[in-house]
Amino acid sequence: MEAAMEECSSLANFQVIWQPFFLWPTAPDEGMPFLEWARNSFPEDTYMQTAAREGRLFELCDELGLAVDNSRRIANSLRSHCLIDYAKHAKPGCLSELVEYLFKGCLADGELISDINFLCRAAQKVQLSESSAMEHIQRAEVQQQIVDTYTAAQQQVGTPGLPFTFVSSDCNEANLAFDGDVPTATFISIFSKLAEPG
Repeated sequence: MEAAMEECSSLANFQVIWQPFFLWPTAPDEGMPFLEWARNSFPEDTYMQTAAREGRLFELCDELGLAVDNSRRIANSLRSHCLIDYAKHAKPGCLSELVEYLFKGCLADGELISDINFLCRAAQKVQLSESSAMEHIQRAEVQQQIVDTYTAAQQQVGTPGLPFTFVSSDCNEANLAFDGDVPTATFISIFSKLAEPG
């Protein structure tokens, strides 16, 4: 998507807005090892495919020199989404840096993204007010709003269990929603179409 945005930079001013995605919305704070979660969640054949893909992922990361924690855990990500929500309003310019820090912590460094201490460090990293951010992420009404936003978005896409993307344009009434991996060429086609006056 980023490559397509760069390619189409003359067509539009792009704004990326991070919305919540929960792989396991009811996960306990302490989480569960990813493959244990997959074994408990999927039929045997799907679990075997998932385990094989997971192994291949680590091989590719190793070939590319990327450090990935192969003992990663599936945890409840609600608090991290609340932190992203706080950053949207308090300091929108730090969103990409914040999300990248959260992803790296979760996937490469073995951090638990429900952990308050980790989220405090994330807030400090992007120079957010730590006290205000921590107050925000623990407010019940904020947490409920995040869950409601996710639920509505997931219902629109209709495919549970996969991250999804929405693309819309101020000059075109069309709104597109899709999930999974999308090739750069497809994004370019979508952006070009949405840049046309409705």
